[in-house]
Amino acid sequence: MIDPSWLNDRSEFQQNFVHGLRNPLGLHLQFELDGERVVTTWTADAPHVGFPGFVHGGLIAAVLDDAMGRVAALTHRFVVTGRLEVRYRNGAPLGVPLRFEGWATRMLRRAMHAEGRALIADGSEVARATGTYLPLSRELERRVVDAWPGFAEYL
Repeated sequence: MIDPSWLNDRSEFQQNFVHGLRNPLGLHLQFELDGERVVTTWTADAPHVGFPGFVHGGLIAAVLDDAMGRVAALTHRFVVTGRLEVRYRNGAPLGVPLRFEGWATRMLRRAMHAEGRALIADGSEVARATGTYLPLSRELERRVVDAWPGFAEYL
């Protein structure tokens, strides 16, 4: 099992829109483990509206993408999204807690395949997603560490 701090950015960066605690416009979500799943809960409000009374689907996709991508931390890897597919099942009402889950379905050296889902508290599925995540190139790793040296401990 990994140190759970790997699931959340504790570097000097922390600007990711979904989980960056230093992004003033971000969602500030934090992740934890539930078995082998990476999970978070989010309650959207008025600035997150899509259709009146419902969360914007793009924000649902962004949180699913982050939850699935964070699964790579379980193997001490940083990844970027190569492919993301989201199937929406129900509208997500504003003001209602949503649970997001991500889990790996296949771990390869050159890619991680993951699935995720967003649920309303009553267990209704809002959306289900699949994604392919690619490891950072050596060049991108170098650029990240040059800009934010604290990332070196995570690579």
